[in-house]
Amino acid sequence: MLINVIISQEAIQFLHRDGRKGDANIVIYRDNPSISCCNVRPSTFVISLEETSGEKPDESIFMEYDNKYSLSVWVEKRLLSYLENKPVLIILKKGLFKRLQIEIGSEVLQRQ
Repeated sequence: MLINVIISQEAIQFLHRDGRKGDANIVIYRDNPSISCCNVRPSTFVISLEETSGEKPDESIFMEYDNKYSLSVWVEKRLLSYLENKPVLIILKKGLFKRLQIEIGSEVLQRQ
């Protein structure tokens, strides 16, 4: 299993901002897209990202994959085969509110 996680310098600074309690964790997980028309389970999934401080995710569902940026990156075990050999980019999205954004390298190339 090889996943290449790249975190931008701005995202690292955002996660290590002053006043944080505990160690920052990035959790990559499968999220269901919202379907507003009816109560139908979607057949696809969206890869989402969550930032947590100090608390570790459930190790039966998530696996700590990387900690080379002095913060832990946790990946949902069901996503490991999908993300294998694909670059995962974590960047800081600026706007009215700053937040982290995840992009999968192969999906970025398909959009262009």
